[in-house]
Amino acid sequence: MSSHQTPAAVPTEIKDLSGGEALVEALVSHGVDTVFGIPGIQLDPLFDAFYAERNQVRMVHTRHEQGAAFMAMGYAQASDRTGVFAVVPGPGLLNAMAAVSTAVAANLPVLGITGQIPSYQIGQNLGMAHELYDQLAMSRGVVRWAQRAEHPSEIPALMDDAFSFMHSGRKKPAIFEMAPDKLATRAPVAAVTPSAPVLGPPLDMARVKTMAERLAAAERPAIFVGSGVFDAAGELKALAERLNAPVVESPSGRGAIPADHPLSFNILDGQQIWEDLDVVLVVGTRFTSPAMAWGRESEVEVLRIDVDPTQIAKPRAPHVGLVAAAPEALRALLNALPASCPAREDYLQRCAQAREQMLARLHELGPIPGFAAALRNAVPRNGILVTDVTQLGYYTRFATPAYAPRTILAPGYQATLGYALPAALGAKLACPEKPVVAICGDGGFMFTVQELATAVHHRIPVVTIVVDNSSYGNVKTIQAQSYGARHIAVDLSNPDFVAMARAYGMAAEQARDPEQLQSILETMLASNEPGLICVPMGEVPAIWDLVKRPPSQGAVNR
Repeated sequence: MSSHQTPAAVPTEIKDLSGGEALVEALVSHGVDTVFGIPGIQLDPLFDAFYAERNQVRMVHTRHEQGAAFMAMGYAQASDRTGVFAVVPGPGLLNAMAAVSTAVAANLPVLGITGQIPSYQIGQNLGMAHELYDQLAMSRGVVRWAQRAEHPSEIPALMDDAFSFMHSGRKKPAIFEMAPDKLATRAPVAAVTPSAPVLGPPLDMARVKTMAERLAAAERPAIFVGSGVFDAAGELKALAERLNAPVVESPSGRGAIPADHPLSFNILDGQQIWEDLDVVLVVGTRFTSPAMAWGRESEVEVLRIDVDPTQIAKPRAPHVGLVAAAPEALRALLNALPASCPAREDYLQRCAQAREQMLARLHELGPIPGFAAALRNAVPRNGILVTDVTQLGYYTRFATPAYAPRTILAPGYQATLGYALPAALGAKLACPEKPVVAICGDGGFMFTVQELATAVHHRIPVVTIVVDNSSYGNVKTIQAQSYGARHIAVDLSNPDFVAMARAYGMAAEQARDPEQLQSILETMLASNEPGLICVPMGEVPAIWDLVKRPPSQGAVNR
């Protein structure tokens, strides 16, 4: 079992079930209604069980295992429900692991289900189909919960432990495996009542009181947030309005409060606000860039709330730290603060000026701001923009207005190419009432292009934007800036993306300016069918020149 503290599962009804049937029943009991995957011989008993329960669990078969895992990730990211994928062992699971590592980076509850070789052959290195030397060890190198069921009777408790693990504290993925002979074995299986996740430890009220005192005494407080605050969006807004403090959203925390709220600021605005503030409350974010790249370590008092005790002191210990779930902690802070706080009119005016100054600098980034505005104009406030690793994607996650949590999605610190298209398909299936748009570069798009077939087959009405600059543009920019334009392995020969999309059976058009993009996108979204828009674009200025961030291998000084 995993090391987290999970209440003991409570057995209920006993049934005669195969391992596959027990697994499907456990998924249903935990609220799973959609599974993404590709069948294969080691999973045949499981997929037969899915067939029997096809009215309860929708099976979305994909064209690549990585696509299946990214769809599960997008499903979880858009809905905060568990995303589930099922793939064969060995190469199937390895194909999915890029997406699993991305789910780790984005703090998402994604359950990967995989098979094994026959149980009596595991560990013998016989050269069986899809055999790995130690598949569990490989999985445990990526996730912190990876378990194998050796008998159908173990499945309910293991699944309960997995779901509790994924949803307790900082959300995270898990991997479950089972050999095909065990999936086919029939045995009495006692179902269990699902355990409630442990959201956080009991509040340390002394620390809450200290935080409230420091915030009340601050002259220029600010609140920095990430996706860990999404479940406390109402409390966050109330706290910011009580303190009259700006809220600075990390790229993963966009929409924590609506962008048109006067106290809402993006991370680029936050860089300038950081130069002025004296106390910062950090909630539900890794806080990497401010702590490692923005300076003023001795001048800014850091108060930090995080549900993960292993992360609260990283990358720098706060002056006051509180391990707690954001909703409970922010409610307690509100109760501990005075009923009214200073208006801070001069400070907030400077914050607003910082936003206007950054907006002016953003408008210097060639055509990108115009295309980003066209996307924002075409997509309703509740629509979902899923961003890949491309300049338009970066601009969207850093600077495009977001009006609600989970409406601008990104691959977290992994920056995984190929994420956007399949993640957008998963997001749309999780939130069918919301328009969903994937924003891809031509390089990353080709990593998972085959999932256009999944969109058409399952009639998933996502519109994909492909920015075509015939290069790995971000790498090319780094080579130009840091290596004297000694370009290598970055120029691409692309297909006709419009013709290719039409060959898959979807509508496709080219948009050469923002006005065309907005018009075509509005038409495609209204059609409620899959579509693709190719946007030809030459080299553009990189947003990275405006971002203060820790140095990476690709950023060297010459």
